[in-house]
Amino acid sequence: MGGSQSTRKLSVDNENSIQVSQEALERIQAQLAAKQSEQPAAPQAVPQYQPQFAPPPYYEPRKPQQDNAAEEAYWARRIEGLKRAHEKINISMQSEYENTLKEAHELFNMATQDKVANKLPPCQEEKAKVLQCYSTNPNKSLLCSVLVNDFNDCVCKSRVAAVTAS
Repeated sequence: MGGSQSTRKLSVDNENSIQVSQEALERIQAQLAAKQSEQPAAPQAVPQYQPQFAPPPYYEPRKPQQDNAAEEAYWARRIEGLKRAHEKINISMQSEYENTLKEAHELFNMATQDKVANKLPPCQEEKAKVLQCYSTNPNKSLLCSVLVNDFNDCVCKSRVAAVTAS
């Protein structure tokens, strides 16, 4: 099976072969011989790096002016659209900032007004009446006992209101 040699032969006729004349062949061989004889005679220098190929020239596609102008117009429109979108965002952010600032000022003003209202001690009217009674009746303090009881009731009511509020 696998021990015998194949007896088939394949032959290809190449009609596109190049025929070289005897004179051209002799010239090529003479040039090769001349190069080989020059190489050993030349001093052996340190081989310098020489590129095997030339770098390709800078490739710049050649487009018609219409294509360049169309691309520039497209990008100009795109940039303008982005600028408008950013302006809208900036305007909305600025209005939100101003609204928030107004709300903060209103809340701060309400808080300061509440603090001022809460800082005043309760029952100021009753206190004023008691002090006036004592000043008009310096030696007769029992005449002011009704006003003092009213002031005491007002203070107790304000304490209860403060405790229930907190």
